[in-house]
Amino acid sequence: MSRTQSFVLAFVCIAATTLSSQVSAEWYADVDSGAMFINAPDFRFFARRGETSPFERIESITTDDGEDFAAFVGGKAGWIFDGSLLGTGNMRLEFSGFYAGFDDDTAVTFSDPGPGMRYGFVALDNTTGYGTTDPPYTADVLHTVTSREIDFGGYDLLLHQDFRLDENRMWTLYGGPSLQHLYQDLMTTISYPNSASHSGATLNESLDTDYVGGKVGISGRRKLNSRWSLFLDGNTGIYHARTRYDGRFVHASSFPPHDDRIGLTRHDNAVSTQARLELTRQMNDSVFLSLTSDVQHLDYAGQMDYGTRVDTVPDGSTLSIGSDELLSATVGLRLTIFR
Repeated sequence: MSRTQSFVLAFVCIAATTLSSQVSAEWYADVDSGAMFINAPDFRFFARRGETSPFERIESITTDDGEDFAAFVGGKAGWIFDGSLLGTGNMRLEFSGFYAGFDDDTAVTFSDPGPGMRYGFVALDNTTGYGTTDPPYTADVLHTVTSREIDFGGYDLLLHQDFRLDENRMWTLYGGPSLQHLYQDLMTTISYPNSASHSGATLNESLDTDYVGGKVGISGRRKLNSRWSLFLDGNTGIYHARTRYDGRFVHASSFPPHDDRIGLTRHDNAVSTQARLELTRQMNDSVFLSLTSDVQHLDYAGQMDYGTRVDTVPDGSTLSIGSDELLSATVGLRLTIFR
């Protein structure tokens, strides 16, 4: 059993033991869906390069900004206990999860305008590379298509303590273990439209980050009238982040084709901050419909750093897993049922 699984199991056992005398409980469940805007790390494999040996990498160029809209789904199940650890209000144990993902294609064409400018790339193992040449040579155009797929999701098991101020106002403290993941898959195809050889290259990469930690937060609900209520929530999570990279680069310009594979791992820490706003309408005694909005910021997300490498200088290779930030914003509808 992993450390994470042990932590979650221990948390559930402690909560169950504490509440064992409170056999009377209600449960609730909800499902929500909507649209999520994701701003993930940029893709910067291609570069403006020097025109003479050793063809240094002068400036990395963003060919995919990692921004797009994704379909979002989520839900939770919770149990409301009559008792309380603090002797006031109710206590709830809640499990929740969400998932969002998108895939897109970005095409970029580099045209070498002449002396002073050169575009290209180097292989992952730094043993070969490519750069455009000044017109009228046929290697003056470099065409790229990057296909990116992103999966972003998470799970929380949180213990909530409610504090009711009066019949219209309630606030809640909560905390517990939390897991999140950010999986990025990229496939880049490279071609030279003006070259009669029709040679090209492909780059396949996966950059997967798992976040293991916990979060604490505070929320408040206020009834506006007999049917409508407003909900505010804010939380902070602290995680250990483990990022795994697998890359394969195939360049067909040589015979046999150049084919190299590299795997890397990085361990880091990440902090998440999240804010949520909901406007809820009570449809009947047990059904509620909410308009939801949510913003989350993660201060660490894996991003490949292709470094300042130059051709045929292995000692200069600095291929590594770097870091960027992740921002997501969600708008959706939530249906909640109490029993």
